[in-house]
Amino acid sequence: MDELEKHIRDNREAMDIHDPDPSVWNRIETQLPRKHRTLIPQMWKAAAAVIFAVAALTALLRITGVTGAPENSAQSVVRETEQYYNSLLASLYSEAEPLLTAHPVIKTELEAGMSELDTISMSIREDLKDNVATGEVIEALIRNYRLRIELLEEMLSVMNEKNPDSEKTGEYEL
Repeated sequence: MDELEKHIRDNREAMDIHDPDPSVWNRIETQLPRKHRTLIPQMWKAAAAVIFAVAALTALLRITGVTGAPENSAQSVVRETEQYYNSLLASLYSEAEPLLTAHPVIKTELEAGMSELDTISMSIREDLKDNVATGEVIEALIRNYRLRIELLEEMLSVMNEKNPDSEKTGEYEL
């Protein structure tokens, strides 16, 4: 311990005779750096959602055999349906991402359910290639997407019930 420190410790009470003005802390507080929220995490989520939608659409186009040839009305309906539901699913995934990282067990169950629905969806698309009962096949595809959405929404509601204050908490830093 150096001499200055020893002197301060020995004479502390004699030095603490004045209280600082309360406005001193207010001035210090205004000069502290604030933590700014950046848009980068949100941009990553949006980029992931777009990549997911593009990958799903690309996979659908390859599976259905759509090429540069003119589309028939069934293919056009399927494409529009895929785009709509993929964007909705991507939105729900981006909303669920923070909760899923906090609950790995639920994430595993969700992935298992989605995998099963993917298998069913592939089977439905194979039926679409046969051009038999196209209307019924499209309805089955829509039901499959609705099941995915219901699964995600139910999972979100369960996780939000477990963490009711998850939206109220924020990151604060001094």
